[in-house]
Amino acid sequence: MQNYKLLNHIVLWNVFFAIICIPTAGKLIDVTGIPLSISIYYFPFVYIFADILTEVYGYAIARRVLWYSIFAQLLMIAIFEFVIFYPPSAVMTNNQSYVDVLSTAPRLVLFGTLALFTGDIANNYVLAKMKVWTNGRFISARFVTSTLCGQMVNTAVFYIFALWGMIPTHVLTKSIAVASLTKVSVELLLLPVTLKVSTWLKRIENVDYFDKGTNFNPLKF
Repeated sequence: MQNYKLLNHIVLWNVFFAIICIPTAGKLIDVTGIPLSISIYYFPFVYIFADILTEVYGYAIARRVLWYSIFAQLLMIAIFEFVIFYPPSAVMTNNQSYVDVLSTAPRLVLFGTLALFTGDIANNYVLAKMKVWTNGRFISARFVTSTLCGQMVNTAVFYIFALWGMIPTHVLTKSIAVASLTKVSVELLLLPVTLKVSTWLKRIENVDYFDKGTNFNPLKF
């Protein structure tokens, strides 16, 4: 990637939020009586950074950062498995607590990674295409539309596969809808900040990328 001044900082925060969502996403909370993953409050930052990356630096760079996040998640689960299976000290009486918490991570990582990949690609693709179609105008509408698409895909995949059996099936559809709307609401609240950061980055980095002729193959690194 081109040597931009602040890109590495954005990559760091994007990977950070992508990682912390996995081991914590299995905790369910009640919002208006509907069971939701607690990650609804901080997972939106993954998509905020994805919007900024795509809007400022382009789809290809945002896609590469997505792959960085996936690699980080896979490395995390490898370390979790090491912690689970390594014999504890004889003086450690609460090892089972680590096992109980960390043993849920493989399932969450597997389907969480799938959800992150599909949702992020949907978000970035819609945003990049809309930027070209609108010639860079209507940035607020583009951010909201792409976020709604990405979050709906991400939430549906994650809740159906990763949280199946944890959330009662009769409220699963409601959970998906409420979680998606809650995450989008968080991003809407932060939209003024996202817009200002995007504008500021374009000026500092001297770039405002338009994805004309971009290879949108999601598997390309």
